Amino acid sequence: MTTAPWGTTRMGPYPESSPFPALTPVIDPETQVAVFVDEHGHTVEMGAHGTSTSGLTPTTTSPGDGAGPGGATDADSTESYDQDQSSG
Repeated sequence: MTTAPWGTTRMGPYPESSPFPALTPVIDPETQVAVFVDEHGHTVEMGAHGTSTSGLTPTTTSPGDGAGPGGATDADSTESYDQDQSSG
């Protein structure tokens, strides 16, 4: 007898949802920024979206003064993340 996988025992039907109206992206001729319009041609506010940057900075260490061979080296990296606008 085969036992059902654990994840399938937790599955259930998706909750009921309502249809989402279709939106069309267009370029605003004044600002040259993409905006979304509904089926009636009205601009739809999509909320605030910030931008962010992230970077991976590698670091490496070497033993001694470099005059002789051998020794262990170590490599690591540090990730930075900056966000200029919070969404919500």
